[in-house]
Amino acid sequence: MIASARFAATLTLCLFSLPATAWAQPQTTASGDAVALYGPDNLTAWLVMFTDSVKRTPAERAEMVANFGFKKVGFEAFKKYLPILEEQMDEYAKRDIEVTSVYLVVETDKPSEEEQVKQILDVLKRRGETPQIWAMFSRNSFKDVSGEKRNQRLIAAFSDLAQCVDKSGCQLALYNYGSWFGELDVQLAIIDGVREQTGIKIGTIFNFHRGHQHMRDFPQALQRMMPHLFAVNLNGMNWKDADYNGGGARIMPLGSGDHELTMMRQLADSGYRGPIGIIDHRSGIDAELALQENLTGLEKLREELKSPAAE
Repeated sequence: MIASARFAATLTLCLFSLPATAWAQPQTTASGDAVALYGPDNLTAWLVMFTDSVKRTPAERAEMVANFGFKKVGFEAFKKYLPILEEQMDEYAKRDIEVTSVYLVVETDKPSEEEQVKQILDVLKRRGETPQIWAMFSRNSFKDVSGEKRNQRLIAAFSDLAQCVDKSGCQLALYNYGSWFGELDVQLAIIDGVREQTGIKIGTIFNFHRGHQHMRDFPQALQRMMPHLFAVNLNGMNWKDADYNGGGARIMPLGSGDHELTMMRQLADSGYRGPIGIIDHRSGIDAELALQENLTGLEKLREELKSPAAE
């Protein structure tokens, strides 16, 4: 824990400061802008529960996250974690850590009537908090439905969810999980369809570890995503996995791949200035170790981002 706290302090001291006018420049992104995008103040701890080999209490988990210097964190609201949602939020709040997203997997055409959705929104309403709601259907959903009919059912389901989420004061975003649900055309069709049916703007979350199929065309894909992009979660990326679109994720620590630096530059060049997620999500590994490896790798990549990209 002491080593983690020391690392967080060192990382914070390395934060690259920019004058306010720098953000308004329309030119190609300077290396300093890229460094600032991935700076400590913009980082969110994500997926720190369900793959953690250490079964921490809510207080222990919050203390671990705090020791790294994170001020923002996400909560993966799988059904087994719903009973601790409020306690975990309390523990984070004691340490001045904001829960900025709550993630869930919806299961029916009427998500607003699902007990898990009601429980989450009830907790948030009682607390007066409005994190983003990140939602998805599993890749096993709609097995017998494809194409336009499937998209229409998805639009109807997420329109229903968007309305109850909007009433709670939260924003809804689609979680790109890979396979068919993570396809950009599918997500954009849902986003546009929900806007047409309800007038509500929803967004999308881009996970590097679920986005290998966009490694070859990442700048072009980003251009299409940008009006709707709420958050980006990082991962080590290998070029040999380009085009992968299977059900499983390819999880690697930051700095251990051969292509995440290129994608991080491309993300900064796109003009994206939203939150950056640092994930655990390596099954059977202590979340503290996984976060430490990713933060160490990120600091190495930040140093490389200070230099212009090689031609």
